[in-house]
Amino acid sequence: MNHTEFTELHAAYVAFMRAYFVEVEKSSAMLAECTAEPLPLEKRLALTSQGIVEQEAHLTYLGAKSLLLNAARLGYGSS
Repeated sequence: MNHTEFTELHAAYVAFMRAYFVEVEKSSAMLAECTAEPLPLEKRLALTSQGIVEQEAHLTYLGAKSLLLNAARLGYGSS
């Protein structure tokens, strides 16, 4: 991996992190609507669906982070 590839990997990592945070904020907003009573079925399904989207965004972010950490650990000076 050369410096350009490392820079591109870092940019992708930052983009995935931000996308993950967007999904976390959506989930947080949905959870803020909870009341003492059970949510209606439609809202429960939407919350479950959002949880899946958030989890996928988290896994994508973690994958990019792992690649970036490996590049940092091993160096990126080779072509």
